Amino acid sequence: MDVSVIMINYNTFELTANAVESIINNTSGIEYEIILVDNLSPDGSGERLRDRFGGAVTYIQAGANLGTSKAFNLALKEAAGRYILWLNTDILIKENFIKTLADYMDSHPECGICGGNILDFNGNPAHSFAKNFPSLKEIKRNSGLIRRAFSKVFLRPFHDEYNYSDVPVEVGYITGADMMVRRDVFDKAGAFDEDIFMYAEESEFTFRAVKTTGKKVVCVPYAHIYHLEGASFGKNKFSKRRFLLSVKGTAKMFSKCYGTDAALSYLKILRKKSAKAMAVCTLLFRRQSKEKYRAQKIILDELIAGFPALLHD
Repeated sequence: MDVSVIMINYNTFELTANAVESIINNTSGIEYEIILVDNLSPDGSGERLRDRFGGAVTYIQAGANLGTSKAFNLALKEAAGRYILWLNTDILIKENFIKTLADYMDSHPECGICGGNILDFNGNPAHSFAKNFPSLKEIKRNSGLIRRAFSKVFLRPFHDEYNYSDVPVEVGYITGADMMVRRDVFDKAGAFDEDIFMYAEESEFTFRAVKTTGKKVVCVPYAHIYHLEGASFGKNKFSKRRFLLSVKGTAKMFSKCYGTDAALSYLKILRKKSAKAMAVCTLLFRRQSKEKYRAQKIILDELIAGFPALLHD
């Protein structure tokens, strides 16, 4: 088996069905399997997907909402591929995407993790990777209002998160939407950290994998995938639950990679950023944005007050 594709469904029947069909219709010249884990979706989408695709997928019912790390690890135990490809369910692939990544890995043994360039469903560049691995220095550098305004006006969208060239580039980490990993990297570094419910599990794993194996992380620009980010949380641009899960996941990643003091500093940097943004929105009479940042600050205040208990939640 060349590639084991792992997907995790939670209440996203149509998106997941479309994603699986895009894999089946646009993958050739390579032996692959699709392992679909359902996190006990309340809408019954897991069983509907199982019935729709039958033997085309290996179906695993998790029996509870396990988040991403635990659900992924269930599938990893069943995976037979030389390469493991984690795909979000809110994606569409074209251009024999899976074979393109596998071919790159075959010809570049120094690469342990790779992914493609991600486009949104309108074909625009989207967050595909992080040029540098997350650190407090990076968070501080990117959170400044002046720098963010400069980047928005003078630089291309996702200028350091999308490969505009035709040449594969080494990066800090690949987003979990389309991360391909050598099986022996999992064998040496271990599976996803199950302390992280969701968000930042791929960056924590990448930190551990690179440290353990010394392999490179690469974005392959001529492999394209389409991604509707955050679809499982609905169409609202801001979700308190999504923000909370993202911050908790990233705080745990910082703790595991750099220590608990770094995790607390990360939360304080975000709180300061939200407070500044809220003040700017007040001056500009942007009420809706102000309320979003107010909600973020409240969540961060609560997490800081309860620290370090959140690291064990």
